Amino acid sequence: MTAPEDRDIDAMLAAMLAPPGRPGDRSFVAGVERAIDAKAAYARARARFWRSFAFEALAVGALLAALWLLSSAPLLAPRAAQSGHWGLAPPLLLVLLLWFGTQRWRQV
Repeated sequence: MTAPEDRDIDAMLAAMLAPPGRPGDRSFVAGVERAIDAKAAYARARARFWRSFAFEALAVGALLAALWLLSSAPLLAPRAAQSGHWGLAPPLLLVLLLWFGTQRWRQV
């Protein structure tokens, strides 16, 4: 059983903690909805970026593997060996630079 003082305290707390009797703030609700939409758009763009990055990384890997296999072919091996230890570095670096260049131009 609750004492009369407890009921008074409960009623006082209910009155103090009740939301104000005024209409909702439409601009606040619109701002929150815009923030939710922006967050969803960002998540979609981020997923699209990672999908594109994975595909392009596989493509660059395939190009690097192709250059490596071509350099070990009997026809091209003597020419690759003429430049010494760095025989494969220039074409591989060129492929990477081209890939980074395309990434920069895509964002503009």
